Amino acid sequence: MLRWVRQQLGFDPPHQSDTRTIYIANRFPQHGHYVPQKFADNRIISSKYTVWNFVPKNLFEQFRRVANFYFLIIFLVQLMIDTPTSPITSGLPLFFVITVTAIKQGYEDWLRHKADNEVNGAPVYVVRSGGLVKTRSKNIRVGDIVRVAKDETFPADLVLLSSDRADGSCHVTTASLDGETNLKVWVSAVK
Repeated sequence: MLRWVRQQLGFDPPHQSDTRTIYIANRFPQHGHYVPQKFADNRIISSKYTVWNFVPKNLFEQFRRVANFYFLIIFLVQLMIDTPTSPITSGLPLFFVITVTAIKQGYEDWLRHKADNEVNGAPVYVVRSGGLVKTRSKNIRVGDIVRVAKDETFPADLVLLSSDRADGSCHVTTASLDGETNLKVWVSAVK
């Protein structure tokens, strides 16, 4: 029943099965039984805003704060009701705080966009069509075989297939994921 509801709502396309088949090095079967599956791409997006949603999303986040919402209500009441103080006395500081915060958050998000573009554009070598091809890390697809050299950053979640060490192991630091700086030993999946 749940599967039928998910299909009706568009969460579970009917052509997909309960299992996932990953074709290594993207060598797809030649016969007509292949149904392409949609996997997430390898792009990293850590930014909150785009050019199109910055103003509405930022204003929504700003007015979720109790203090900003309170001063907005005070400002609107002063506009509608004749009060002894001018609406400018509450509107101007609110406008200043909202503007400065929006500029700060916009700048921080711009820095996140730059960092994302740097990571997404990092050169990597993958096996495609039987050869080693240089591409960007955002173009890695599920099933690609990626060559990672010593002291390189991993561009995606990878399974270690082989290593140039005699015991087939490698040392990995996961500081960017969990903050641990000690090296972890991984052994290749293929012996």
